[in-house]
Amino acid sequence: MLPYDNVPMEANKVLAQKQRITYLDLLRGIAILAVVTIHVTSYPVAFLSMDSTVYPLYFILNAASQFAVPAFLFLSSLVLFYRYDGGVQGNWLLFYWRRLKRILLPYLFWSVYYSTYLSYIQHISFSDGLRKFLKGLPLGGSYDHLYFMIIIAQFYVLFPFLSLLFQKVGQVRRHPILVGAVLQIAFYLLNYYVLHMHKTGTFVMTYIVYFFLGAYMAERLKGLSSDETPKWNYRWTALFLGSAMLFIVQKWLQLASPHWIRQPFLSNINFITDYAYCSIACVFLVLFVRVLEGKPRLQKVLFSLGSCAFGIYFIHPYFLILWRHFVMTSGPIAYHLLTWAGGAAALAASWLITWLLMHTPLGVYLVGESKWKARNNRGASQSGTM
Repeated sequence: MLPYDNVPMEANKVLAQKQRITYLDLLRGIAILAVVTIHVTSYPVAFLSMDSTVYPLYFILNAASQFAVPAFLFLSSLVLFYRYDGGVQGNWLLFYWRRLKRILLPYLFWSVYYSTYLSYIQHISFSDGLRKFLKGLPLGGSYDHLYFMIIIAQFYVLFPFLSLLFQKVGQVRRHPILVGAVLQIAFYLLNYYVLHMHKTGTFVMTYIVYFFLGAYMAERLKGLSSDETPKWNYRWTALFLGSAMLFIVQKWLQLASPHWIRQPFLSNINFITDYAYCSIACVFLVLFVRVLEGKPRLQKVLFSLGSCAFGIYFIHPYFLILWRHFVMTSGPIAYHLLTWAGGAAALAASWLITWLLMHTPLGVYLVGESKWKARNNRGASQSGTM
């Protein structure tokens, strides 16, 4: 049970808005750090010899950071279920337009950008590059990380129907985690025994449990009273650490001995450890970031990272490409130093560029948000003009 499960469910709207900022942007900051960690360690995990002394460190960090995408999907669900408590009223097309335009324009821009750059450095002809771009566009194929935008777009399309389901079916609203888990297991079994889809990473049903988990947490956050101080729950810490250890051990066994146990047991174990770890991590981090509220410096850094997370997500792989092409070396010590230096440089550069873009009218087209537009809208409102 969460430490605030028994709090009355009356919502305090002013407090809720404050909590949305302090909680969710801090969690976004942690999640985007996990995304960068995955991409920084992916090359050593893929290409470094397992006999290397530091290989286990890269592997553990990479595996432990795998909660990143589920956390962002969980947060997206939490925000929408919190904001649209009564469902999407009125014009659904307007709901779709407002959400999709925030991701569609940046997605198209960065898809063109990465596709063009990779075609250039790989000496691919214009016609072949265009054909590859158009083929990959529906599934985020211009670069590896862009698949996330396809998932979130599907969730935006699906959300009004999920919201209606929560309103009309009491059992779903009362037991969202159970319903989400049942749907996730059902899809896994259907795909394993019937559909045989090899690339499920861009299909929304692969992540359905995290959307229901977000709906559950939205209900819990609405119930917080204005004077409540949450207590740290050590059971969730134990669950998080235990699930993380099981997940990492399973990943290591799968790498070191791919057939250490026969199918379908291997796939079942991998399914359980994967979803258990990522689901527990999402809830644990919501509790964890509340502890950080007493650490203003760290909170400020994570808040800034969370505010810029969308742009950092789009931009940082480009700097990792440049770094690996022009700076990296295979020296035994320099390789490791430069690996982490490149990650820090990519994070810092993408962070700064995102922050700058957000303060220009181009922000909404490139990083999905523009503080310049919001500031000018406030100014127009205060002066009585449109």
